Amino acid sequence: MASTLVRRRPPFTCRSESPPRLLVMTSTQRYLEMADILEAELAHVPVGAQVPSEHVLAGRFQVSRPAARAALQELERRLLVRRVQGVGTFRRGRVEYVISAHVPPSFSETVRLAGAEPGARLVNCGVRRAVEAERARLGLSAGAAVWAVERVFSVNGEAAAYATSVLPRRPLLNLDRELADDVSLHRVLRRRYGLTVVRARYRISLDVPPPGVADHLTGGERGPVWLAESVNRAAGGPYVEYARTYLRPDVLDVTFEIEEETH
Repeated sequence: MASTLVRRRPPFTCRSESPPRLLVMTSTQRYLEMADILEAELAHVPVGAQVPSEHVLAGRFQVSRPAARAALQELERRLLVRRVQGVGTFRRGRVEYVISAHVPPSFSETVRLAGAEPGARLVNCGVRRAVEAERARLGLSAGAAVWAVERVFSVNGEAAAYATSVLPRRPLLNLDRELADDVSLHRVLRRRYGLTVVRARYRISLDVPPPGVADHLTGGERGPVWLAESVNRAAGGPYVEYARTYLRPDVLDVTFEIEEETH
């Protein structure tokens, strides 16, 4: 199960220049107005700062605890805060994850370009026979052997993605000896095997991760996440990687950049 990093920051203080006013409206309008007010205040709060508790918010806005809880849940739906059971609620900061022809298909390099600190934990690296879908995407013959590499990626210490990469066993002999925690697969391909990898095809959709993936990625919670499927090739050469990556939308702000080709 992926651990959650809680960065201790001083809690931000609710603004109270004027006495709180009683919100006379429906329960739905009430918690949504509270969420709008808090969203505006959070824009001036550092990432990682602790948000006031339900009890404090209920007192400030003169509402019930369930209404205050609903406001915090609304902020969580807006991807502005994260709630850690038994600890508290904290200001969230999402990292822009740019998918572009000008950005290499490497999680670690993409996160570094966004100014954040990537991490990687190697779950498994082994050889097996390619299944039909993998052979079709990589142009392999029946019975071909492939490397199956599974990794959990983090951003600033928080689990952010779970990736399975399938690569032809040949010419990548001894790949398992090259990979370890916090070692970039694409850097190994470039430095050890002389392969500069570029995107050939990319597809992204919303999906619910299977239980095994969710355990690593979200502590078992199975809400919708981005599922990115990528087929990558060596520059000017054959296909070398088919990757399926689950990306947490509350950690990564996935952005596509499509540019017109110029001649």
